[in-house]
Amino acid sequence: MSDRLDDRARNGGRFLPRAFSYRAGDMTVAAVLALIGAFFVWQAARLDLGGVGLPGPGFFPLLLGAALVVLSIAIGIGRWQSSQGEAVELGHRDVLIAVAALMAVPLLFEPLGAAVTLGLLAAALLTLIARVRLPLAIAAAGLGMAACWYFFEVLLGVSLPAGPW
Repeated sequence: MSDRLDDRARNGGRFLPRAFSYRAGDMTVAAVLALIGAFFVWQAARLDLGGVGLPGPGFFPLLLGAALVVLSIAIGIGRWQSSQGEAVELGHRDVLIAVAALMAVPLLFEPLGAAVTLGLLAAALLTLIARVRLPLAIAAAGLGMAACWYFFEVLLGVSLPAGPW
């Protein structure tokens, strides 16, 4: 515990960012992706798989989940056999902002609607990460949302959630 407090004192009272081995980080990500792939396989196997000529709703998730498991294991084995590599730091401000903003999207997508939610996401990321001035970020997000509306509503004929209005 004392070493952790000493590290915190050197970092100006912060616990993040923390340095980790590049190899260990890659192996951790490979393991998490393999677990996600296994979850997809498990859930897809409970659905109707159909056949090659007429695939059911579980066919492609099963195929993609199995591919994710196999490729993740290959990446993990490859990194296990490699050298330790340099250290990488986790906990950068911009990464934390992006993760928090992306986690808010599913919570706001239905209540606020697709256009407002994705517009807020774009404006927040442009302002907080890219450091674009707020009026320009709002204008760019508005143009992006107009392009999304045209693509989904007009070209594809898909209705996105409209929100309360």
